[in-house]
Amino acid sequence: MDDAARVSRRGVLALVGATALSGCRALDGSADDGRGTVSSYDLPRIEGDDDSYPDPIVAPGVPVAIAESHITSARDRTMDLLAELPTPLGAARIPNGHVRQRLTDAAADATTELSEARTATTEFEALRELRYAREHARYAAAGWAFVEDGVSVDQVRAERRQTRAEARSVREDHEYIGDDPVRAAVVHASVEALLEDAAVRDSVHVSHGDPESLLAVAEWGEAAESAKAHLADARHLDDQFTASLPADVGTIEETLRAAGRQLLADVRTRRSALPPEPTDDDWEPADELLMDLRREATDGPLGVGDATGPASAVVGAMGRLATFRALDRVRKRIDDGETFRVEDAANVHTARETALAAVRNALADSPAPALSRTVLTDAAGLVASADWELARAEGEVHLESLDDVRTKYVQATALARATPAATRQTVEALRRA
Repeated sequence: MDDAARVSRRGVLALVGATALSGCRALDGSADDGRGTVSSYDLPRIEGDDDSYPDPIVAPGVPVAIAESHITSARDRTMDLLAELPTPLGAARIPNGHVRQRLTDAAADATTELSEARTATTEFEALRELRYAREHARYAAAGWAFVEDGVSVDQVRAERRQTRAEARSVREDHEYIGDDPVRAAVVHASVEALLEDAAVRDSVHVSHGDPESLLAVAEWGEAAESAKAHLADARHLDDQFTASLPADVGTIEETLRAAGRQLLADVRTRRSALPPEPTDDDWEPADELLMDLRREATDGPLGVGDATGPASAVVGAMGRLATFRALDRVRKRIDDGETFRVEDAANVHTARETALAAVRNALADSPAPALSRTVLTDAAGLVASADWELARAEGEVHLESLDDVRTKYVQATALARATPAATRQTVEALRRA
């Protein structure tokens, strides 16, 4: 399990969050710019501890029922893998302390992710946590199988190749059926993403020297399990969606492609109208915020054929159109004189409260909540990331170091407020296609 391995909710923000806001030091380690400090007690209080972070207020979801038996099967698979490990995992069989710790940590992560799956807000989120749990449990189990049974890299790589080939076959045979193009777009986009992960994810890059080592087997085992878990979830979503439809339902593939073409044409138009990127290296918070939004808006395919699939083209284009609108909102505020610099604790309180309300209201008032959720999970993630940083504030904190926190809340607000218009545009494109 290399450093780029995917992690659970517990660890995601630890990878993307900045340095803890402690003492009297800016997040990036630079000197105070003269704005002074604020006591951490005057900042918003975020519930949680050092090993966790707040759950996003909008969790990923999909408009199709997920059978409890499928969730149970994934949970049982994880438990079976963990049961293969001896307790404790002693030095007698794995004398290398670093290697032993990697397996122990993976097993601990899997156990934590099982718990997170039980408390997940949506069943779709629970499936994601269970995929993580299976991957980490298999990492540990495969590493132990190297010791106990002499399992080789070739064996686990062959297992992964077989699953990838099966996933490619499923993807080629996938039928884009549906009676409601909006609901179908969200479900089919989820299936496309799962099959993409199962079929074509990049190969494992073993970074531990010996390509036949215990850790190499563990990493390939994790990759094999990941492919299996993604394929199983893709099949289940597709089966459940199909079962919910009338028997004589037809295909909507051309509807998705036509809507995708229309929406991506707007993306290209908006992209071409963007002003040149700034060349000044000394960026202010407003500059950073504009560039973050610009990168999100311009990153992605420009044609349906370049997307993971026609449904992903639609859903992805909607997210980018929402981001373009958010960019326009932020640019207008900057033109009106806003700098987004933090001058006091009230700036942070207001930004956070506004962001939370904007995300909640956008979902509650959405003309197509399942479609809006695909964007609002990103907005909610920005809020959670800023909260994660605030939760680590201690003592006197430089106001300068809070700029990043405030701009995340501002970005979340702009994205949430732009989502309804992007949702309506997407619904209209799907209805007219």
